Amino acid sequence: MNACIAVILVALVLVTLGCTTTRESVESSDTPMNRTLEQAVGAINAELVSVRTVNLASAERLSPVGLSGKEAESVLSEKLISLPWAISSVTISSDGIIAAAVPATFRDIVGRDVNYQDAVRDALETKAPRVSGVFMMEEGFAGISQSAPVFSPAGIYVGYTDVTYRPETLIGRAVEPVIAGSPYDIWVVQKDGRVIYDTTQEEIGRNLFSDPAYQSPELQVFFSRVVSEPEGRGVYRFWDRNWDRVITKEAVWATAGIDGAEWRVVLTTSGEEAVPAGGKPLTNATFPNMSGLDAFVRDAASFAREAGKDGALREFNDQKGRFCEGERYIFSYDMNGTVLALPYQQGLVGENRIDVRDANGVEYIRAMVTLASRGGGHTYYVYPNPSAGFSEQLKLSSVLPVDNEWFVGSGEYLPQVDAGFSQKERDQLVQRVKKARDFAQQQGKEAALAAFNDLYGPWADGAGYIFAYGLNGTTLALPNQPELIGTNRLGFLDHYGIAAVGWECDVAAGGGGFVYVVYQNPETGNEALKLCYVLPVDREWFVGSGIYSTSV
Repeated sequence: MNACIAVILVALVLVTLGCTTTRESVESSDTPMNRTLEQAVGAINAELVSVRTVNLASAERLSPVGLSGKEAESVLSEKLISLPWAISSVTISSDGIIAAAVPATFRDIVGRDVNYQDAVRDALETKAPRVSGVFMMEEGFAGISQSAPVFSPAGIYVGYTDVTYRPETLIGRAVEPVIAGSPYDIWVVQKDGRVIYDTTQEEIGRNLFSDPAYQSPELQVFFSRVVSEPEGRGVYRFWDRNWDRVITKEAVWATAGIDGAEWRVVLTTSGEEAVPAGGKPLTNATFPNMSGLDAFVRDAASFAREAGKDGALREFNDQKGRFCEGERYIFSYDMNGTVLALPYQQGLVGENRIDVRDANGVEYIRAMVTLASRGGGHTYYVYPNPSAGFSEQLKLSSVLPVDNEWFVGSGEYLPQVDAGFSQKERDQLVQRVKKARDFAQQQGKEAALAAFNDLYGPWADGAGYIFAYGLNGTTLALPNQPELIGTNRLGFLDHYGIAAVGWECDVAAGGGGFVYVVYQNPETGNEALKLCYVLPVDREWFVGSGIYSTSV
């Protein structure tokens, strides 16, 4: 699929190029596409089975202790540690009341009657493991509840326990290793038309049948086939994965899912060579220093104020314009995260990208919006480099507001910096921070900070040490730099001028997540790129830890 653009662009694309589908069914022939699709479906099912296994084990442990109380919360907490990418876990009684919830930040939902939710009624009626469709959780996000029934020692049904997660997280873990380095993309859709995963993140959450961007008759025919036929193949034309050209896509699909889930997994590949949009030849432009990058962005912001928004955006989106020099180009967003200018990815103009994450889970658009709203600044993220065939590289960007409604930015790619952190490394990092968060909530702030600051204790294990800050930036735990305890580090800038502690405070206040910083590795004594994960303990402070790259 790999597209969701303004209606007028869709109309132009379809009028100019057309959209066709074929009526072939998926054959059992051993083709590379079929093999890859089979692997992807198998990987998704394996992830779902893994969650079911963990859920059933926790249900068995809950049987003698009941659905509420500290012992029940302990069982749920351990379940989330074993599934570090999951968001929350609850128990729900047979009459539809939330009996326990973890992490502690979700305890305020305990006692709520959730019988009104279809997923809850389904789980209570079937009394069997279930995978819900996507719905708005009591925890405040659109996600999936995967549940397992709980029976008393006497065999009486008392309710169920679940794990909640965003479907794109589970599916991404499964399929991204399968298609890595291949010419394939994948999107996954529920039978109601809701896209629950897409290689192109901007598509996730859209509905194939109600979103205005998909109302072409040709596309509707194709999408109707996908949701109605368990397997099949077809052809359609749309934007490529980099949003810079329209191509013919060959698609083959099959069905994944267990315990009530029925997801269509659609594997696509280019059916023809596409014609680039045109413009200046891409060159490996570099900046001599940060002052040069900042000056380029200041020049663009000044031009925007003088030329006016419409005139400036035309110039920024023009690949032959003065602000487009290969990897050195101006991009622009409004303060809600909607794309205003992306010269090499025109298919994204008009799209809201506020929730988009990079390859390591960093919400970089949200970070840039926050910086721009405060007057500007620098940030890191992994992004496709148009000068290098859209290969993903670490990018250091500078952003400045034009006014209160929109901002401009540009960046320098840092291909010499290894920003490739594995899924296993990220999982272990999240597990470590979740354990520290749980420890702090159980032991209390004073005892937890004493433990985190003990350089010879288990929480200060080399490069994997736990740090802690107040949400106001006050240093609470930093075992390798005890002289900084009690100081406020909101003004701290790393090697490239990123206000990393402030960024961590923002992310923690929003519920937690990933952040980059260049920081000294205590095991080597050298500075290196560090991917950090932070989680709030309560409304006053947070904990975090990180993993280091080998370069800076």
